[in-house]
Amino acid sequence: MKKILLIVLSLALVLSFSGCLGAGGNKLEGISLSDASEVSGVTDDKYDNDLKGLEKYLIDLKYIPEKAVATEMMSAVIGAEKGDRYNYNIDSSSVYVELYEYDINNLNSDAKRVIGEIKETGSFHVFDSNSDQDVIAAELSYNGKYLLIYTGGDGNDDLKQRKSDFTKAVKEFHKG
Repeated sequence: MKKILLIVLSLALVLSFSGCLGAGGNKLEGISLSDASEVSGVTDDKYDNDLKGLEKYLIDLKYIPEKAVATEMMSAVIGAEKGDRYNYNIDSSSVYVELYEYDINNLNSDAKRVIGEIKETGSFHVFDSNSDQDVIAAELSYNGKYLLIYTGGDGNDDLKQRKSDFTKAVKEFHKG
């Protein structure tokens, strides 16, 4: 019985991290690449150095649609303090973004493991295992406080550039 419960909970966590399970069925908001290219004067010093500040910064840069709804994630699984997921479309291409905040002065063993794996390989195991089935590609911000999981939007060169620019914005947010 315990094995069955463990398998069900493990599956729920993997589905949650892959964007298939979460609170609420959000309508996918959209954004076009042409609208997003007209942003200027947005600098991170105008935003709080926390998850909500990062999310507002990314919305003002038009990387996340203004009307997109955040789904709270089970951040404790990876040792993070908070985490949100956004699902939206860019020119009809689906994008899934997960953002997590760490208390870098108080990392638990899960946080240390995840951050260490990302620094070493650019990905981490959702569970403390060696299975290739629970590996998630991720990026850390330069200040070590934020984790980004960005999937989708790989269809063409413009979408790939947008993903690169989005990643750069997260990595450089309040880098110090």
